[in-house]
Amino acid sequence: MLKSYISIHDVSPHNLNDIENIIFTLNNQYGIKKICLLVIPGLNWNKQQIKNLQKWQNEGLEIAAHGWVHRAEQNKTLYHRIHSMMMSANSAEHLSKKRQDVYNMMKKSYNWFINNGFQKPLLYVPPAWALGKITKKDLSRLSFTHYECTTGIIHKHKYCFLPLLGFEEKTFMRSILRRFFNSLNYFIAYFTGLIRISIHPDDFKLYLNVDMKKYLSKSYETILLSELT
Repeated sequence: MLKSYISIHDVSPHNLNDIENIIFTLNNQYGIKKICLLVIPGLNWNKQQIKNLQKWQNEGLEIAAHGWVHRAEQNKTLYHRIHSMMMSANSAEHLSKKRQDVYNMMKKSYNWFINNGFQKPLLYVPPAWALGKITKKDLSRLSFTHYECTTGIIHKHKYCFLPLLGFEEKTFMRSILRRFFNSLNYFIAYFTGLIRISIHPDDFKLYLNVDMKKYLSKSYETILLSELT
């Protein structure tokens, strides 16, 4: 049976009410309990908001690191500009950064969770799934155990391809293209045994919300990426 990994992206201080509604919907309408929250640590979190995140973690939701501020630099490389136009807009925070700067940012991201009393985060997901110039050797020196990228997951120097479904499209034409790739990836997932389903805070209001609900209704068995070895 096909397994699903469900993640809620871009968890930030200004959208916690939306995140809470999505968690409630996943729990009560789809029976989905294993959920990973991708938290942006470098924003203006207050004590109560941090307590809300800790409460979710204590209730069994996974808290993963999602960049630092989820915002790209202004001085972008040519590749980064193309990446921005094609898929990431201004969110691919790793791209255009030097290798050491990426490493330092990821280390700072991990330390934020430790310094604020969270359980150790096991998973790191770069904004727009773009890891940038950092190497597998660099990743092994960090305290995370799993890293998600556009096409799959990296764990202990090993890469595993995992198909991905996304729904964050705000125009009709882009939603048509996304629907095609989602269908293709879902077909491929029958060979890998696992499909990644990524949810962004506004996805239930966008063009592909019906598609997302269809795939969620098929998520009979869920798993966390940090459970994969």
